[in-house]
Amino acid sequence: MPADDTASRGPATTGGEHARRGRRRRLISALVGFMVLIPGLVAMAPGTASAAYPDNPAQPVPFGSAGFFGPAGGLTLNAPAVGMAGTATGNGYWIVASDGGIFNYGDAGFFGSAGAIPLNKPIVGIAATPDGGGYWLVASDGGIFSYGDAVFHGSAGSLPLNKPIVGMAPTPDGGGYWLVASDGGIFSYGDATFYGSTGSISLNQPVVGMAAAPGGTGYWLVASDGGIFNYGTAPFLGSMGGTPLNAKIVGMAAGTGGYWMAAADGGIFNFGASFLGSMGGQPNANPIRAITATHDGNGYWLLPTSPPPLPPTLNPGASGPAVAMLQQQLYALGYWVDTTGGSFDDSTEQAVWALQKAANLQRDGVVGPSTWAALEAGVVPQPRTTSGYVIEVNLANDLVMFVNNGHLEWTLNTSTGGGYTYTSGGVTSVAITPTGLFHTYRVVDGLDISPLGQLWRPRYFTGGYAIHGDSSVPPTPVSHGCVRVSNEAIDWIWANNLDPIGTAVFVY
Repeated sequence: MPADDTASRGPATTGGEHARRGRRRRLISALVGFMVLIPGLVAMAPGTASAAYPDNPAQPVPFGSAGFFGPAGGLTLNAPAVGMAGTATGNGYWIVASDGGIFNYGDAGFFGSAGAIPLNKPIVGIAATPDGGGYWLVASDGGIFSYGDAVFHGSAGSLPLNKPIVGMAPTPDGGGYWLVASDGGIFSYGDATFYGSTGSISLNQPVVGMAAAPGGTGYWLVASDGGIFNYGTAPFLGSMGGTPLNAKIVGMAAGTGGYWMAAADGGIFNFGASFLGSMGGQPNANPIRAITATHDGNGYWLLPTSPPPLPPTLNPGASGPAVAMLQQQLYALGYWVDTTGGSFDDSTEQAVWALQKAANLQRDGVVGPSTWAALEAGVVPQPRTTSGYVIEVNLANDLVMFVNNGHLEWTLNTSTGGGYTYTSGGVTSVAITPTGLFHTYRVVDGLDISPLGQLWRPRYFTGGYAIHGDSSVPPTPVSHGCVRVSNEAIDWIWANNLDPIGTAVFVY
């Protein structure tokens, strides 16, 4: 068969969210009859099975030993609430907004804020000192802002980060803290010891938070799919990795005997620690942004925040911050783009097509509500191989996947055999891509001209079939049988040696 033409990323165990159960009808009937005499019984304590929990931006929802100290009805803020921390007594807490504004309630004192400071990057978290006399704020660039008796031990603000910081955790004595990035990279300061990280591991989904183990001799990291990574003395007690979730995990907190994870819909998943209630199962207009444990480890707060504004519909050729955000999110999920500078170029359109294919959406290259939702949900294709480094070509969806020991690292749009008949050299053939397990055996670093056209930097895996660059790679199968990728993508494959001689290529 002649060559083609160019005519134009934790172990998973079973865990479950505890659903809140409704009261039995006879109990409700008894209460209804009793309410006339004792109206106060209508008010239900947080954690009661059938309680309807308030759903207001920046109004913490308490469970277990956690108390409520305000603000009733929530807050209207200049920037969304992104984190909270409780006092040592459990009788107060601080809420922080992404602009560094601080809102204190109960016995939590106000020690200062970054609300009036022009920030390089938004605030993403807060941690309190052990005595409640101060707090640290952390920004996504690793910048640290310390107030009250919180001592500044260092920051990552001047470091070139591979991925943004998403959270922090203090040591028990307040003499240090850890910062965690979305790739699981750990930055330790003061007396915080480095026990390990996922910074060099290919993750299925990004890390979204961390919690310190008792005694500060270890820590857990949690990914948005519920995967748990434990280091030091922090024990692995279970995870939601590999289990379908209704909503992404947004954070975790350590409690007595274990830890909790919180999902954006208010669902709680407990491992070791007791289940104390959740907001899962009720309609929530405001997504949960954070979970914070009480100092005694027997309770937690969930922090709702205002939903992000609907992003604009984006078309190829668009530019600006929304495009940059799109590119950053695509890249974080492994849909390769050659820039995150905010210009909707060909590589961005290729990545959007790949996402739309994985999500079974219309392959139009337009980023509208459905595509944004798929991006937010972290939709990625599922590879078939579980060991070794393999390039998978999924003909059903026309996707190329770079898979390392079962972990999907990168995904590209491709166009494979179109299924039509053609004649070359007097021979009539059908344009199909052969299936099976092959290996890259020959490469040409440049333009390779065949009877059917021109192949840019082809990497042949069987006969005349190759993964090669092309100036036209639509989201449909149109090739004579080769695996087309964009010219930018094949240049990237060459530059990063992603398909060396001998690489397994699994076509199915």
